[in-house]
Parts: sequence; C-alpha cells; structure tokens
Amino acid sequence: MLRQARNVKLGEFVKRVRSNGTVMLKVYRKGTYDRSERKYWLDDVSDISRGILVKPDTPLDVGFTY
Repeated sequence: MLRQARNVKLGEFVKRVRSNGTVMLKVYRKGTYDRSERKYWLDDVSDISRGILVKPDTPLDVGFTY
C-alpha cells in the first residue's frame, strides 16, 4: 500500500518507491519533520547512523510485514 510521506505515522516501517513504481528493498523507519529542510527523516533500520530526507509528497510503501 502506497502513502505519501506526510500521511505515514511516526515510527512506522516504510520502503521507498522508485519513479517507475518498483519498491526498493531497504527498510526505513519514519522519523520527525525537519522544518529547516521542509522534509521528513527516514532512519535506516539496518544502520542507525544512516538516514535520508524525503519530500512530504514522496510515495512510500507501508503494506509489508517486517
């Protein structure tokens, strides 16, 4: 199930989606909103020192079992 980053709950596990609709394998956990960047943090589950910023309208996959 795809949702925009702004509609995903804080702490929920997500996967990124490519522009062609395929789902990437890496799992992230949604973090807080960074007001200075106007983006949401996605924390890498397998490496706690790694994370990425995504725009609020970025599609994320939330319908999987982790």
